[in-house]
Amino acid sequence: MSQDREQLRAKRNLRMVTDAESGSAVDTLPGGVFGFTYSPSTEGVPLFNKQTFQIFEVHKLADETAHFIGFMTAAEAKALETGGGADSVDLKLYPEPYEQATQFVSVPRERILKVKPVSRENGNYFPVTVLPPLKD
Repeated sequence: MSQDREQLRAKRNLRMVTDAESGSAVDTLPGGVFGFTYSPSTEGVPLFNKQTFQIFEVHKLADETAHFIGFMTAAEAKALETGGGADSVDLKLYPEPYEQATQFVSVPRERILKVKPVSRENGNYFPVTVLPPLKD
């Protein structure tokens, strides 16, 4: 699964946050970086340059948009992609594969309507309510 992460980082032309940037809020960092956070639901979302067990990866793209990287079940990944046929859909984003949550996904922060605190058990999932994808 780390190969998926590395390929996505390369495709997005990202570099890891530096020691000097480590601990900074994602919104204050320049575009083109990635880092890790235990606090995806907190205001500011601090990013660090150390990857540890069950920590969330966050990408800040060159266009300044932020994306939460992780894993969902196949059904939830499909709902993320299609919008689930509703105005919004409740999903669980896991920092690492967990039970049936093995689909690698990138969740744009701009689509997140509502967040809840990370579960800290059962795979350490991040509950999010996501808006349908924007139509072209």
